[in-house]
Amino acid sequence: MSDMMHKRKLLMYHDKRFQMDAHFPLIAFNQEQIKKSTTGGYLLTERRNFDDIAERLMNIDVDVLEDLSKRLSRGDRVTPVTGEEKACYALISDIDHVGGHVQGSITSKKYLWNEIWSLVSYVGAPSWFITFAPADNKHPICLYYADTNETFSPDILSDNKRYRLIANNPVAGARFFHFMVQMFIKHVLGVGQDHPGLYGNTSAYYGTVEQQGRLTLHLHLLLWICGSLTPQEMRERIMDANSDFQKKIVEYLESLCVGEFLTGSKIEVAENVDEKSKLSEYHDPTLTLPVPPVACGDECEKCSCDEKNKSWWQSFRDTVDDLLLRSNQHVHTLDKDGNNISYCVTPKGECKRRFPRDTFEQTLVDPKTGALNLKKGEAWMNTVTAMLTYLLRCNSDVTSLMSGTAIKAIVAYVIISQNQA
Repeated sequence: MSDMMHKRKLLMYHDKRFQMDAHFPLIAFNQEQIKKSTTGGYLLTERRNFDDIAERLMNIDVDVLEDLSKRLSRGDRVTPVTGEEKACYALISDIDHVGGHVQGSITSKKYLWNEIWSLVSYVGAPSWFITFAPADNKHPICLYYADTNETFSPDILSDNKRYRLIANNPVAGARFFHFMVQMFIKHVLGVGQDHPGLYGNTSAYYGTVEQQGRLTLHLHLLLWICGSLTPQEMRERIMDANSDFQKKIVEYLESLCVGEFLTGSKIEVAENVDEKSKLSEYHDPTLTLPVPPVACGDECEKCSCDEKNKSWWQSFRDTVDDLLLRSNQHVHTLDKDGNNISYCVTPKGECKRRFPRDTFEQTLVDPKTGALNLKKGEAWMNTVTAMLTYLLRCNSDVTSLMSGTAIKAIVAYVIISQNQA
């Protein structure tokens, strides 16, 4: 059994003693980094050009190397000119290769950046950018992972017990996040399945994991759809007045990208949720699992499935609005004097998250550029996919990438997320 497999077995020990040990995961991860660093250096000595590398190491001009390091650390753009500088750059390239074996190193992240741009070059422009942050301190599956009970019983626990369970078992949060991402890729994107994804037939996807302020995980994912057009082709067809493409693409986007509540305004939804929360049978949807729709078999005749489905869809819309009200509202906190003290507000009073956003009563097309401004009724809410919100029951953000400018901005954001992870 390998060391990695041994550590995984220990983390899955029946009484979860290793999961709840504050030092074991950190020490295990550090040990893996040290081993990979050592292995990387050893693998380098096995290369056929070892003699050339050894010669450069022995004959390197230390003064030139120090001068290059100072200039690069200042952010200067340095092009090697002399033979000594070229030898230093070759040596830096060899050392860079060693760093690629170490998880979390700058070189390993650079390899990930190259993967994104290579995927864009090979598959084309991505179609969607999806972000979601599973609520580990609320979701019944995560609480089951964190507890020691063998039987899964999704009971609603008190706030104090939920926070204690998650705080004492960070491995449970990581396992839960991995499970949610795998289920999202399998069932929502339809990867490896005999059914299409929610957004269409998936051609490719690339996700990166980022840590939030409270040290939990969330996912940024670029999604490619089979047969999607390039931004230029999209613009040309949208601008074509004799084509019904514009109408069809708007219908497709509005069915998957919603920037408002489903049953009314924010005030109406808040009043509705407040009234329902007073009922004894009401449960906070962030603490429960989604209810599947009614399945009607072939032998079903003159049944009440239609009425049940109508009831389910109404419950679906109410639940989505409840989740959006709880999880997708950007709020600025004010002190007693009315001053904004939110962490996302700059000294100039500007929101780093660019809220409030522009709203549109209906989807508009810019006649000059062909850009689509999708219908959006709430200025303090991101655009979401209603079905995804219902399934994940957490904060999410879904953005359609219909222009080259948007694609470059999103890819740059994913790269920055990798650098921070």
